[in-house]
Amino acid sequence: MTTLLYVEDDDDNAFMLGRRLQRHGIQIRHVEDGEKALIAAVWKRPDAVLLDINLPGISGLEVLQKLRTNPLTRDVPVIVLSAHVMEDDILNAMQAGANAFVPKPIDFRQLLDALQRVIKRDSLEDSTS
Repeated sequence: MTTLLYVEDDDDNAFMLGRRLQRHGIQIRHVEDGEKALIAAVWKRPDAVLLDINLPGISGLEVLQKLRTNPLTRDVPVIVLSAHVMEDDILNAMQAGANAFVPKPIDFRQLLDALQRVIKRDSLEDSTS
């Protein structure tokens, strides 16, 4: 089963997206801030990280940079999710080491496509539930 670490400070958004992803055979571990994300990613390495940029405490970009410099997490695929979709925002995320960028509000099909690309598995169910 595919396991994602979902870093999102809005519990309602995390719950709703988490339920949709679970219907596709994806297990979700949710944390609401960057510090917890760094601990969770090392504690039990996920198949990928869904990372919001606007987080309390350290920003999502700082989390991404720390994931990339840690030997235990440097190869974990990271998909940045953000409502900030200006060209500079996307460029900053990609330069920090993101594998993909999905704008908010999230288009679920686009997110599944990004997951399929970065995880490189055929195990994600192809359903539009």
